[in-house]
Amino acid sequence: MNLQINYTSDVIIIISIISIFAIYISFKHHFFAKKISILIILRSLVILLLILLLYNPILEKKNNNKKSLPWHIYIDKSLSIKYHRQPSVVAYRKGIEEFLKKITDKNITFEVFSFGARIDTLDQISALNLNSNSTNMGLIFDKINNDYQKNLGGVIIFTDGQINQGPPVQEFYDSYSEIPIFTVGIGDTIPMLDVFIRSIDSSPLTVKGQNINIDVVISSLGNINERVNVNLFDEKNKLIGSKLIKINGQEENELIRFQIKADKIGENNFFVKCSALSDEINIQNNQQKIKIHVMKDQYNVALVTGAPSYNTRLIKGYLEEQGNNFIDHYVMNSKNFNQKLKDFMEKKYEVIIFDNNPTPSKYQKWESVERVFAKKIISHNSSFFVIPGPELDIVSLNKYFTILDLEAKIIDKPFKIATDWAFLDAWSNFNTISSYDKSYDGLVAYPPQTPAFQLKHKSGSGSEGSYANYINSEFKNPILVLGEKQQIRYAIWNSIDLASLKYMLSNSDINYLFEDSMMKITNWLLKKSDSREFVFRTDKNSYQHGELILLKGVSSDLNDNLNVKDGVVELYHDDQYISSKPLHYDLNDKTYKSKFWASKPGDINYIIKFNKGVNSYEVYNGSFKVQESHIELNKIYINEDKLDALSNSSGGFFKKWEDRDEVIFALNDVEKVESYVSTFIFRYNYYYVCLIILMLSFEWFYRRKNGMI
Repeated sequence: MNLQINYTSDVIIIISIISIFAIYISFKHHFFAKKISILIILRSLVILLLILLLYNPILEKKNNNKKSLPWHIYIDKSLSIKYHRQPSVVAYRKGIEEFLKKITDKNITFEVFSFGARIDTLDQISALNLNSNSTNMGLIFDKINNDYQKNLGGVIIFTDGQINQGPPVQEFYDSYSEIPIFTVGIGDTIPMLDVFIRSIDSSPLTVKGQNINIDVVISSLGNINERVNVNLFDEKNKLIGSKLIKINGQEENELIRFQIKADKIGENNFFVKCSALSDEINIQNNQQKIKIHVMKDQYNVALVTGAPSYNTRLIKGYLEEQGNNFIDHYVMNSKNFNQKLKDFMEKKYEVIIFDNNPTPSKYQKWESVERVFAKKIISHNSSFFVIPGPELDIVSLNKYFTILDLEAKIIDKPFKIATDWAFLDAWSNFNTISSYDKSYDGLVAYPPQTPAFQLKHKSGSGSEGSYANYINSEFKNPILVLGEKQQIRYAIWNSIDLASLKYMLSNSDINYLFEDSMMKITNWLLKKSDSREFVFRTDKNSYQHGELILLKGVSSDLNDNLNVKDGVVELYHDDQYISSKPLHYDLNDKTYKSKFWASKPGDINYIIKFNKGVNSYEVYNGSFKVQESHIELNKIYINEDKLDALSNSSGGFFKKWEDRDEVIFALNDVEKVESYVSTFIFRYNYYYVCLIILMLSFEWFYRRKNGMI
């Protein structure tokens, strides 16, 4: 017992001295009278009790209390439990009910939970449904740590030990040594035979001519000692690689690496197939499809300049900065081009750019070669990009526009003035993100542009393929048109002031506008990843219900200039939203990664969105298939060794279902001694206050009885 008193206040001492002096003055003439003496004693006691309150005395007493710690019982409700031959579902429920009754008879406190993909409190065993798509034993240990801080008598787990979600069992060895963990194994010890492709790892994007490593992980279950073939086929079902491996079962993994070179530009599909065993339970997981997008190692670009302008240097500088563009710059002088047209005809160009070309001053010379350029575009399916300048011969240009079903008309001088313009909604959905932000919503004023011509589509009103339009003008006129006719992609920037997007915005919040716009246009014209700046794919194309899915992605920018670092993966089933998963950037291998579980059978579509400020923008979409079969059904047997190791490391033991009663014999009521301090605060205690009131009342009664009132 301990008494704490506040000695710090000098006011208390002063009040005490004043109180003694006041009592002395009040009764100094009758101090020794018998009746007055009793009154002085009562008055002094009251003042003493009141002064004591000013010291705020606190009486503390230490006590000990014994508390029985509860036992936790966790019951596996995953789908795999239902498919064991022994026990049946009915026997499983009935056996657990009897088990709990015997624990109750021993007067042991316990709580019951069911677990699978999540943990739930279980009040009635009859309400136990064996329908969880996955088993996550890590949830048990998270609950023990977070909710109970390990204050348990012990843990009993009914499970087959087949963990397909969360950390593996071995991570919990020795981690909970102060809490005994008893495990009761469900099912048979002999697994069914199964060989399956666990995962396929390769870059979603590669460059033509580079070696592609395809790492395939083959797993096997059961007592197996056989050889199987793992074959790699292309999309035409041509065998391009084969490996013979020996498998031993016991869930061991075998890594096989194929190294190939893809020559086809664009999306390449490959198939990995593993030969099946005669008694195998599931052959759907023996083959997988993989997609790899192949880019060119070098893109040939022909920049044809009729007359150099402010745009010329800017366009050429941007193309050179991209790293994998080889640029041939053709400039027409008074007599001829600065390079031989023979070289132009022999070389294949992915994109031909007309920069302020053709021009009227060189019309006669250009008329003799315009068929050469037209033939080149058609024969090689080269993309075509027109960037007008202040000098432009529209009659000659229309000969090229005819190929694209476009027509340019001369604008009268009164209307050929700098005009406001804005991007359309279609531009923000153009499969790319780059530096894109809210500036494209039309609320920002861009540098006015001077239209080079009136552009129309021959088959319609001229709005087809428009991604930006002039505004506040007397007639509709697009400033940016993108389109594709047959296999020829084209882009037209209908302005002579393209350079102003760079120079007039250099110190503004949208100083990236020129580079961003050019990147989106040229990536599409060069057919880089179908105009997308990111490529994603899952580690397989087909999964079982409840299986872990790994989604990886990379930037199609070989210089890695894109700085977006986080995003989300939105999942849809039959156009219905399912959920969103986080997407993170791995700085080590410069890839975007997301992990989630196959939660619903069927075709699942995913959309990748990157965050930019408070907004998010779609950069990629794809799909994968989830089979009706459950990952839970791949392992219908007891994971005996790991469960036994878990129990032994904690001071418990493992028993099979038929020997579960032996766990009850080992249980005991575990008590924990808790120390606590009880306090008696005089100032807030009713008894103390009542004592003061009682003494004041007794003084009043005494004074009244003796005629002192």
